[in-house]
Amino acid sequence: MATIRKEIITATINRVYALTDIHNSVEKQHEYRMQTVLADKSLTKDEKSYAVKELNVGFDYIKILLNEGKKRICENCQDECLATLYCEHCIRNYLKENFSNWTSGNNDVDNLIKKCQIKALCPYKIIEWIPYNNLQNIKYLTKGGYSEIYTADWIDGRYEE
Repeated sequence: MATIRKEIITATINRVYALTDIHNSVEKQHEYRMQTVLADKSLTKDEKSYAVKELNVGFDYIKILLNEGKKRICENCQDECLATLYCEHCIRNYLKENFSNWTSGNNDVDNLIKKCQIKALCPYKIIEWIPYNNLQNIKYLTKGGYSEIYTADWIDGRYEE
């Protein structure tokens, strides 16, 4: 696969968002953005594919956030969902099923995380408890206020899909 110039793709996506007519429907805006990216001669085929995926991620997020747009039937749960790359209902149901599989050790923190998970709009914005043993390369950064601040690598990483 050829090199993906993410900074060029980001600039292209920002440009198409800026040029989008806000009076159109969410679908028409998305269609315009897709056509504009696909017609961009400065992007390679691989970069266009990458940009299209990024536009679809943003499209799903906006549809769910605004609760508008064309719905589809999820092939897994048979519910109507707005997202095209995933099913927002399946994500929430998966998270609910796994509530008993983790704890921070603090009921208030657990309840806050669960409340946020129930309202999750997309897979990559899910709040979750990360046990200390799921972190590596832990390094002290600084102390501030009432806490110490560290940086670390998350072994399994966040939800992507």
